[in-house]
Amino acid sequence: MVIFSIYIGICSPYSLNASPKKQKIKDRRKYQIAEKFLANGNYSKAASIYKELLDQASRNADLNFKLGLCYLNIVSEKSKSVDLIEKSIQYTSSKNNVAIDVYYNLAKAYHTNYQFREALKVYKDLQQIISPQNTEFRNEIQREIKMCKNGLELVKNPVNISIVNLGNKINTEFAEHSPGVTADESTMIFTSRRNGTGSKLDIDGQYFEDIYIAHKENGIWSEPMGIPKLNTIDHDASISISADGQELYIYKAGYLSRKESEGGDIYVSRLKGNEWSEAKKLGPNINSKSKESHISISADGRTIFFSSDRPGGYGGMDIYTVTKLPNGKWGKAKNLGPAINTEYNDDAPFIHPDGKTLYFSSAGHKTMGGLDIFKSVNIKGRWTTPVNVGYPINSTDDDIYYTPTPDGKRAYFASYRTGSLGRTDIFLIKTPDADQAGLFVLKGKIVNTNGKAVGGAKVTVSKNGKTIGIYTPNTATGKFLFIIDAGKRYEIEIVAEGYRTLRTVLNIPLEYANKENHSVITLLPLTLRTKDEADYPQTIQLIDFEESKLNQVGALESSKDSIPENKQFATPEVKQDSVAKVEPVVEARKEIKKDSIINSQKSIDTSGIDQSKNTEKLKESNTVRKETPVTKSKTDSNISIPSNGVVTPKVLPNVSTPDKVSTPTKVSVPDKVTELAKVDEAIQKEIKDKPIIKKEKSIQKESTIDSKQSDIKAIDSGALAFTLDLGNFNSPRPELFEKLDGVIETKGPDNKYHYTYGKFKDYKEASKVQKVIAKKGFKSPTIKILTNDKLAKEEKGGEIYYTIQIMALKIPIEAEFFENLDNVKVYVGEDGLTRFTYRKFKSYDKAVKVMNRLIRMGYWDAFIRTVINDELLYSGVQYTGSSTYTIQVMALRYPKPLSYFKDLGNVSVFVDKSGLYRYTYGSYNSKRDAILDLGTVLKNGYWDAFVRKSLRGERLPANNSLETENYYTIQVMALKNARPLNYFDNLGTGNVQLFNGKDGLSRYTFQKFSSQAKAKSRLSTVVKKGYLDAFTREIKWYNKH
Repeated sequence: MVIFSIYIGICSPYSLNASPKKQKIKDRRKYQIAEKFLANGNYSKAASIYKELLDQASRNADLNFKLGLCYLNIVSEKSKSVDLIEKSIQYTSSKNNVAIDVYYNLAKAYHTNYQFREALKVYKDLQQIISPQNTEFRNEIQREIKMCKNGLELVKNPVNISIVNLGNKINTEFAEHSPGVTADESTMIFTSRRNGTGSKLDIDGQYFEDIYIAHKENGIWSEPMGIPKLNTIDHDASISISADGQELYIYKAGYLSRKESEGGDIYVSRLKGNEWSEAKKLGPNINSKSKESHISISADGRTIFFSSDRPGGYGGMDIYTVTKLPNGKWGKAKNLGPAINTEYNDDAPFIHPDGKTLYFSSAGHKTMGGLDIFKSVNIKGRWTTPVNVGYPINSTDDDIYYTPTPDGKRAYFASYRTGSLGRTDIFLIKTPDADQAGLFVLKGKIVNTNGKAVGGAKVTVSKNGKTIGIYTPNTATGKFLFIIDAGKRYEIEIVAEGYRTLRTVLNIPLEYANKENHSVITLLPLTLRTKDEADYPQTIQLIDFEESKLNQVGALESSKDSIPENKQFATPEVKQDSVAKVEPVVEARKEIKKDSIINSQKSIDTSGIDQSKNTEKLKESNTVRKETPVTKSKTDSNISIPSNGVVTPKVLPNVSTPDKVSTPTKVSVPDKVTELAKVDEAIQKEIKDKPIIKKEKSIQKESTIDSKQSDIKAIDSGALAFTLDLGNFNSPRPELFEKLDGVIETKGPDNKYHYTYGKFKDYKEASKVQKVIAKKGFKSPTIKILTNDKLAKEEKGGEIYYTIQIMALKIPIEAEFFENLDNVKVYVGEDGLTRFTYRKFKSYDKAVKVMNRLIRMGYWDAFIRTVINDELLYSGVQYTGSSTYTIQVMALRYPKPLSYFKDLGNVSVFVDKSGLYRYTYGSYNSKRDAILDLGTVLKNGYWDAFVRKSLRGERLPANNSLETENYYTIQVMALKNARPLNYFDNLGTGNVQLFNGKDGLSRYTFQKFSSQAKAKSRLSTVVKKGYLDAFTREIKWYNKH
């Protein structure tokens, strides 16, 4: 927030001699202390004292004004300022005695609280009474009037975005600012005034600034950590990070008496392995005797933009640029000129990875108050007129440090908003309507033939023989990242001491725009090379793995639930030379699984590619060998491999792709807040009403059971089940369980007497009932395995849990591919597939939430499996024994309206446990009847259609899913392109319903209420979750429309 310089009696050139009439202040000593805090800008301390004094003299005009002034400068309290300053005027004995400062700050209070028209009235009144000779003040009033008019215009035309607070892991009650995020959004650095190094308080009452770093793990930001090498007892502020995360830029200022800065300079620290180097001051072409406060370096590392208040500028902070010379040093700084810089502050530049779009904060362009964020594009060497990025990105407070992602769909920035945790917080903006730059992010690591990182490499990227970027991978890890345009051809050269220089060509198809691809590039050792020895490939051809993302469902019961045999996908094509014995590093190829997620508008060109035998038979073996480490790959006859066994560089599957969901017409992306799932009422009822087998005097007894080998066979035959073990004893203890009907006594393989309850088809069912039984007083029921209705023998230390299968491959890949995930296990199955799984979960619901995060990260094949005694056994999605059949037309991650299938009719949509939308045609009592109708579906062009049994748990998000009589609901949003229901998971599982309107819009509603008043009472809760367009509506409206 800009600190206002116009106070009553404090540093004000515009104050009148008259001041509000004061009632007696009882404690003058406290009043003087508060005045000192106010003069030093410590508004929180001053406010607490003024409030205490005001409680004793509530009609004191001076205290009302001073407290209102403090609140005006505390972002979280600004809404209270208007009432207090109005009271100050009310309690003044004569309106002629009201100082101009009071009216001026009343107008500022109206302005900052979006009461633009009221502010304009006060500003225009001030224009009538200010002396014509006081040109400085008159110009300031005129500027405030312009900002209010800008505010009216911008608020009237809001941009289509959503703003999400990054939450209390990143933000605190203190100020957080200057977020810097790497191009792949894996690392964020920021500055915080929380209690950190030295625990010293500045004169404004906040702690000295420190630098923090957080990493995104499984789609969630980790706990931020300070960087000891960079944080001192003085102010230390991070201001930027390079696109590849290898360079961190810092602002440091020398302080005199801890009151004023003697300028400030920019420093750089470089990442060496996992450690940051000591900060080094940038040279004199960037730093000067004046203040340099912010910096941004282009993605190719060749241009810097920074802000400075050095002499010769246009006024306040100006933005400058410098370019790297051929000798590697920075050239002379050049002011960006009047197109960008104004007489006011122009600060916090960020150059987009496209190298031509500049974002910055300005108080001088068309701002609605304080610093607003603006955008300008360099076209043929000239900067376009800066454009305000709009409301609600910009507000009446200071909005600064704007960092968009390469695809333009998201941005990070610092601001104060309703719901902030204290002062300024860091927010994520989602911008579905933003123009996309068409960039391609290539990241990965450089390794040797043993898979170890190669340090000291240099990557040169050229286009048409002209160098466009030189990149230095991390010296210890070999990691690299660079950004290039899609739809272009590039020459790549990688040089490292002790290795052969790699020179190859990289063709980026246009459809790879706004995507990210991971690669592991293997360098060959520098040895004497014979005439026939292989060298690097001449070209690299990428695969659009996004097209082949499949979600595996129903692996146990149906080999028919599959992708059609004629649907195949491209494999990498790599040119090869002749023979040499080198350890093979083979390109991974994802195996096709069940239920293809169909893109109806796009297909993959497979011409010229060997497509034979390219689909996986979908009935997997349900038992796999124990976990084993990733080993060297075996060759696959279906993949073209050079005779030396090396595919280099290796481009691995795209695991981080942009969201495919079409742009919403109304915006509101919820803050993703995890809520604990309640116990299923249906399960509660099942326990209460279920007929349980009673035994007259004793509990039923059963004999011991067989070995683990029979368990495996039983699973294959479908005899696997689960039960709840309420306790086990060396001797019979039936009297302990008399209050619970249906308990069975079983002598287990351990020769103990087990008392079990229930029989459940899957682990999820058992775990739900387990919670209910525990509430009945049985505190430690455990889930046990049944095979053929007998307790299975379990290994010592064995356990049952859920896991998420990420992918299954015939040819295993290096573990480095999953470097953005922890706890990845590898299972090698008897069917020849290598399965990669992620983490352990006791709760199925928690597994689903994490699975959805993985899908957002690009692991589109993720689904849930159960692990028993460390053996991966069967899929989490089960079929029922129902004899009902249907024809599945297609399965989509994001839904289409049912009108899309109007040529068929009789199409229903079901959402499975993983959030996949399944479109089905008809319902049949026999498989034969369904097969007879299959031809009708195929003839209409739905070539992926197939017959299957109806799925357990299928549910329909239909228009009639709510009772309509005299009920109200809250409409969350209406979209032309529908979103999956789990998109709204922060509103609670099952709370959101979908209504497909006759106008083609998909409307999403929250709960149902018996009156409109009750619906309105919950409306604020929905709005606070980020759904700013929510409103109440009668449910019967949806039946008509």
